[in-house]
Amino acid sequence: MPNVLGVIVLARNGDRLGYVQDPATYLSSSTHLTPLGAVQSHQLGSYLRSTYLNPSSPSYITGLNPDLADPRQVKVRAKAGGEGDPVFDSTIALLQGLFPPTPRNSIVLANESVVTAPLGGYQYVPVETVEPGNDRSLEPWTSCPAFLKRVAQIHASDEFKAKEKETATVRFFDTVRDYVFGRERSLANITQLTYNQTYAYRLPPSLINTARALANFHEDAMFSDDDINGIGNIAARTLLHTILTSLERIAFDGDPLQLLLIESSYHPFISFFHATDIIDTYPELRGIPDPASSLMIELIRGAPPDTRDFLRFKFRNGSHPAQTVHVFGHREDIPLTEFIYKSQDCVISNNRQWREVCTGRSASASAFSTENLNVNALLALGVFIFALFALGLSFKWRANKKRGVKLAGEETTLQVAEKNLGTVRFV
Repeated sequence: MPNVLGVIVLARNGDRLGYVQDPATYLSSSTHLTPLGAVQSHQLGSYLRSTYLNPSSPSYITGLNPDLADPRQVKVRAKAGGEGDPVFDSTIALLQGLFPPTPRNSIVLANESVVTAPLGGYQYVPVETVEPGNDRSLEPWTSCPAFLKRVAQIHASDEFKAKEKETATVRFFDTVRDYVFGRERSLANITQLTYNQTYAYRLPPSLINTARALANFHEDAMFSDDDINGIGNIAARTLLHTILTSLERIAFDGDPLQLLLIESSYHPFISFFHATDIIDTYPELRGIPDPASSLMIELIRGAPPDTRDFLRFKFRNGSHPAQTVHVFGHREDIPLTEFIYKSQDCVISNNRQWREVCTGRSASASAFSTENLNVNALLALGVFIFALFALGLSFKWRANKKRGVKLAGEETTLQVAEKNLGTVRFV
């Protein structure tokens, strides 16, 4: 039986409330996790625990401590941009299910007394929050001119306009008028009518299904691209950097990392499924995954004689059973080296590369432009200061001239006899 060396989990946040997302810029309002969302994420954590931390499970991660979270073995990253709190709160709820309280989370003091962590041994697993202002890996689509241009192009495309004019679409927007109370009724704004609990509660079941189908059409178009290097796949291209570097760490026997949890929104799921050709084999996965969905990437070392490292991908849509999916046209586990080879060229590794992709300009050109701007600004400032200095001298000279005393009568120039004082040297 092959050994599971480690797992990378991409998890979506649980159910949230009061969410508004601009269809043109994808900037979103702050919202919060509902109790339902917390339960969904906690259940996902429990599922991951029973699958990967249970020594009797066939997918148990060999060598991973099943009871106490070891920060050397477990790394957690959570998206902190965009909608904000729901992603981080979902991370905490998931970790509560993944590493529940245990009496083993205690310490023996010098006086031999035993102190257990609060709440019966609650485990405070470190979480790295990823803010787009510092790290674009989990939210690369916002403030990206190239992506915003693509959004505008899709909204203006013939396919999009044809979808808007379909009889079923027109009838849907006419019907929902009485349920959305002034909210914009358009295909571009369709996610507000589906993934906003306030409106979803008002819509009849028949309309909810139509709204979901239209929302899936809209978001799938935005976060996909025919070319793996296309701007539509930007959410996957930045995510792949984290995935590839983590897989290399897990595969290296000298690195203790074995479990990476990435908590994010729904956007990278859509993009990743397209970038890796999963959609070609599983077209039913198009669109927005359910809350608390997860993609598990298992790094497996084959049994002798083939001891290569392979990757197995499993997708769990909400609370539905997990299914194995295959990438890049494979019908079985893909070798790690092949996956790296096929995906590494599209990877956006840092903020500098992200800026190049989003602006279409190289970092050197941007730096040169910025340097020229700085030089011009300094020159302008210097000229301005010199002008002020010259103006000040002019005013001072005029003032001194006015204060000068002129005696009555004819002026006489005094003649001073010069005396040879010799040569004066300054040392």
